Amino acid sequence: MINIYGTGEWAKKITSLLNVGEYGQYDSTNYDQAQADLPWVIALEEGNDRLTVANGILDGSTFYELFDGCKNLNDVTVGEGLVVGCCSLVRPGTVIGDQVYIGANSVIDINCTIEDGVTIGDNVTVYEGVTIPANTEVPSGSVVKNS
Repeated sequence: MINIYGTGEWAKKITSLLNVGEYGQYDSTNYDQAQADLPWVIALEEGNDRLTVANGILDGSTFYELFDGCKNLNDVTVGEGLVVGCCSLVRPGTVIGDQVYIGANSVIDINCTIEDGVTIGDNVTVYEGVTIPANTEVPSGSVVKNS
């Protein structure tokens, strides 16, 4: 069981990775009614908003790593609050910051750095060795490579 912070369309993306009954859903009006001993996933679209909630009203909470991708996260360094959509692949040597969302069917190649609060859409390819700065939004269908 986990706590989900957020409602609306973006939260539907997150909760679609879970089965009914595996989570409780809360927002700014009722988050204090959640089970305090359960980990959180912040289901807000903007990375900066996720970081603000994580470092504000949910400061001190435990964050759940929601990984629905291909393979595993072996040899990947992961911060708090990572969400990875269905069929995405994150390759070894990658470093991922706090409150990062990676959409479905995306590929993050080896030795990338994804800083805090990044939102990566669906069907995105990030080439080897790329750094994505904090609070960046990478639109669905993008290809990101070094210049």
